[in-house]
Amino acid sequence: MSTAKADSLPYRGDINEALSYTSSHLGQSDDFVIRNLQVAGRRCVLLFYVSICKSDVVEKTIQSLLQHHYPKRIRMTFESYVLNHVLTGANPCLTSDLRDTIRPLDTGDLVILIERVSHAIVIPARSVEHRVPEQPTIEASTRGSQISFVEDYQTNLGLIRASLACPSLTVKEYRLGARSERTVAMVYLRDIANPSLVSSIDQRILQVNIDLINGSATVEQMLSEHPWNPFPVSRVTQRIDTVTREVVQGKVVLIVDGDPCVLLYPATIQDFFQTEEDYTRSTWEATLIRGLRVIALFLSLYLPALYVAFVDFNPELLPKVLGNQIAQSREGVPFSAFVEVVLMQIVVEILREATLRMPRQLGQTLSIVGGLVVGEATVQAGLVSNILIIVVSLTAISFFVIPSYEFTSVLRIGSWIALLASATFGFYGILLVSLWFLHEVVSLRSFGTPYLAPMDGEYLRDFLVDGFVRLPLKLLNKRTQHNKPVDDKG
Repeated sequence: MSTAKADSLPYRGDINEALSYTSSHLGQSDDFVIRNLQVAGRRCVLLFYVSICKSDVVEKTIQSLLQHHYPKRIRMTFESYVLNHVLTGANPCLTSDLRDTIRPLDTGDLVILIERVSHAIVIPARSVEHRVPEQPTIEASTRGSQISFVEDYQTNLGLIRASLACPSLTVKEYRLGARSERTVAMVYLRDIANPSLVSSIDQRILQVNIDLINGSATVEQMLSEHPWNPFPVSRVTQRIDTVTREVVQGKVVLIVDGDPCVLLYPATIQDFFQTEEDYTRSTWEATLIRGLRVIALFLSLYLPALYVAFVDFNPELLPKVLGNQIAQSREGVPFSAFVEVVLMQIVVEILREATLRMPRQLGQTLSIVGGLVVGEATVQAGLVSNILIIVVSLTAISFFVIPSYEFTSVLRIGSWIALLASATFGFYGILLVSLWFLHEVVSLRSFGTPYLAPMDGEYLRDFLVDGFVRLPLKLLNKRTQHNKPVDDKG
């Protein structure tokens, strides 16, 4: 396990000194327990937090220490005898540094100090309630695995190992957080993942210096090479089948203890438009759905901006019948098309946020009733046109067609930027914003992998085989080359 090493403070077997040190750091907490025993004529002290330490482990340890028949002469060190003959089923470890007794206590482990023994014994005993694996909440599917990750790191790691029983599956653990350490694990297949990718992520993790890791979002932002760029450079998922497939393709997974969402590196723009469910469908159906996602991308990004550009700047470019319909629908509306769109977009954003924050039982009712009532009332009041209601509704629905919520957030920001540009310069503004978007995407990289890959032309085969078009699974006999796997045979 990798972590920053502080200045050592040796433990010399003096229990009073050790208790003075631990009490100065932890003794003010009411849930911190110091249990005194007599073991083979020696003073023994058990230290633990009763709130996060398993009570059955503590009781079993006490029984093992007190009920064991110690020989009069021990031909090995006392701590070795205790580990090999007394605490045989506890998986204990030794530490000779007092500072290393504080960290296990903070995470729920049991620490044992024995008089005239120069090592402290640490027994894993963490007890924290967590959910059992259930259906994913952010990536629903009609077919495939319905088990998602949970908040417990060991459970998540076990789910990956159960789904990917491979001897080359490698796990490297880190302890991040200066004040409250949290386990972060990097998972990959060592005979497939690109060594330079693994090394780059490893170096970036070791450079993280922060007091508290709240979850995967904190790790994601700390590892980002482009903190001001809105495009996500890692893919977030809760699905075990997605992680299994991407790891086999040569990607690296980061698991953060306490967070049910894991991070996949590297990420390209193509990854945010594909789901594991695509591989459970036929070639034609999967290709059709991916095409719909691309259409939804352009509708969500440009539809409000195009409405403003056509109505306020160049209505003559519309077909005559459609132009007359829009003019009739806007008759009596006191606002310009831009103000009209802004008002309705704000209403949609408010409804979206209210739906997320409301209790689950009320959220769906609020979104349906709120949308119908507000839309109908604004049209009847003559504040907006009925065609605009169609535009805003289609835009809002298109956001939800994109599989990745993180990328949807980028599209929401981009939609506002395109809307402001169209209100200022018309179609020229939309063109300039589009060029800027393209420049940002082309120049962006995710740990050395071009963000536009494989659509940038260098790995065109990946795009043609499993990009916009998804060929039959029998033809997907090679791993994606833009990940630069060591073994490219799929």
